[in-house]
Amino acid sequence: AKMASHTSRRSQDVESLTGCDLKGVRVLVVGAGGIGCELVKNLVLSGFEHITMIDLDTIDYSNLNRQFLFRAADVNESKAKVAKKAVLAFPHAASLSIDAHLGNIKDTEQFGPDFFKTFNIVLNALDNVDARRHVNRLCLSVGIPLIESGTEGYVGQVRAIVKGKTKCFECDPPRVQKTFPICTIRNHPEKPVHCISWAKELLFKKLFGGEETDLVDTAEEGADGEADGGPPDGDGAAAAPPPPPPLKQQEGESGADFARRVFSAVFEDDVQRLLNMEVLWEKRRPPVKVELAKLALPDAAATAREEQRAWSVEESAAVLLASVERIFTQRASEVGSLAFDKDDDDAMDFVAAAANLRCATFHIPLQSRWEIKGIAGRIIHAIATTNAVIAGFIVLEAFKVLRSVQAAGGDLSKASIDACRYCVCNRHLSGPKENQLLLRMRLEAPEPKCYVCTGSTSTLELDTASFTVRSLVEQVVIKFLSFNKPTIDLTNELADKTVLLWEGEDEGGGEEGELHGDKPLDSLPVKLGPGVVLEVEDTTQALKCKIALTHTLLDKEEHPSGFRFIAAADEAAAAPPAPAEEDSPGGDGSRKRRKVAEGDAAVAGAEPSGGAGSGVVVADDDDDVIMLE
Repeated sequence: AKMASHTSRRSQDVESLTGCDLKGVRVLVVGAGGIGCELVKNLVLSGFEHITMIDLDTIDYSNLNRQFLFRAADVNESKAKVAKKAVLAFPHAASLSIDAHLGNIKDTEQFGPDFFKTFNIVLNALDNVDARRHVNRLCLSVGIPLIESGTEGYVGQVRAIVKGKTKCFECDPPRVQKTFPICTIRNHPEKPVHCISWAKELLFKKLFGGEETDLVDTAEEGADGEADGGPPDGDGAAAAPPPPPPLKQQEGESGADFARRVFSAVFEDDVQRLLNMEVLWEKRRPPVKVELAKLALPDAAATAREEQRAWSVEESAAVLLASVERIFTQRASEVGSLAFDKDDDDAMDFVAAAANLRCATFHIPLQSRWEIKGIAGRIIHAIATTNAVIAGFIVLEAFKVLRSVQAAGGDLSKASIDACRYCVCNRHLSGPKENQLLLRMRLEAPEPKCYVCTGSTSTLELDTASFTVRSLVEQVVIKFLSFNKPTIDLTNELADKTVLLWEGEDEGGGEEGELHGDKPLDSLPVKLGPGVVLEVEDTTQALKCKIALTHTLLDKEEHPSGFRFIAAADEAAAAPPAPAEEDSPGGDGSRKRRKVAEGDAAVAGAEPSGGAGSGVVVADDDDDVIMLE
């Protein structure tokens, strides 16, 4: 009775302070990680009575240092369900109900438009761009206000997204992402991140993932490191050395012997192949071979436990040999399909050791296993205090939106959002507001040319002779633009002619996907030219957009993905998902403030990873991480 009286008084106080009646308000919380834990706690203690939580993750030990609703006994349990159990122990209204789901918000069978329509407001506590885009699109389509948020270390942001009144999540085009040309990764790395990319994306996949790739880019020509893919012509062109034999364990060969053969092939033979390409070293310091026979190897197990200091060349060699031997002897059944996981000790030992040996070969400073794990696993360590501040802002902005909607008789289109603010937690203080850790700015109106919330036509530049329909769908429409189940028509608006290229409900693209999937874009029945556009529709996101196709031969170094997407909102090109050299947030000006992060990569995220022709990605999503724009 005492608790009921206490919570009843709290509800009255909240309504008196905010002017918001929480009775009957249904809230959807997407994400139950660092921000989500703080957020659901705030909602319960603020008197919200009907809360639904969705998260696809289970609890890991690494979450326990900042996600305070979880305990060691909860490891491997659903984040959403454990968070529900934890907050029900707090003082709360007798009418409180919490639904917790272990699931993917992009599962439209469970969480489609009809599901979203049952809520008054949606609160995002997500950790990747792809899911943020999906929720943004669904909220716009059903007319539900969304509070978007994100944190990265000491910085974070919160803002309301209201259809027709504020910018949506995608009104600002994606920032130009950092990618690395494959020739740089293979032939002449210059930074530790290049070496880590090589170890994770090339060598690891070659040895353990079943991907056949040459670790030396024999197509590269010219002293400036440009690759044209053609045969050498003229004096000074780099001679293309023959490819090495496959790195496969021979019958009867022990794991230890194979590990030593791998070492010699990669850090001696391949380095010699690079040295033979003399033109590459006319303006660069040539690499040096790491000769195993000359190294005095220490104990690998003791070295691997030393995470906070950079291993020596000898220590890295010992750890690499030991990790290869362990995988090929104790986990032989996984060889050929093993994927890198930063929490897999064997995989992490291998990548850390190989990256450091690669650094030593190219005169690059060695890194600690801890630093390499952060880059390879795309970890930006979360700060619990930032999560708490941002979760508080989310609830405050939610109160403002709900109060306005209630004052407008429940009609969102008539509600005023003048009181809402773009809230920023800013560690890098500069400009006229350099003394303010917490900044509040007015929300901007929707971008008139946003292809998501206004349907404006964007432009896609690519080589239509080499890009197939399938690569267009998989690399651009699904991976880059985050469509879920797209249906794609190619239309000549001038001639009123349309061809169905891809059917969204079928994973293979349906009959039309099978018919056109492997055809180059320039060989389709509708010929490209003025008035020809892609019409992309995704019923699971209630989204339609038009994309004008333009045949363009792009520079491979500048656009390793092979395409350039130009959003109607901005003429600046955006590259596909990749990692992560972050910009610093700004504290003033409409464009500067966008530099406070809005979503990761994911990273974000799923998750994008580069392959041999696409530049190598080294970023990955982690709880509560967002990428600075």
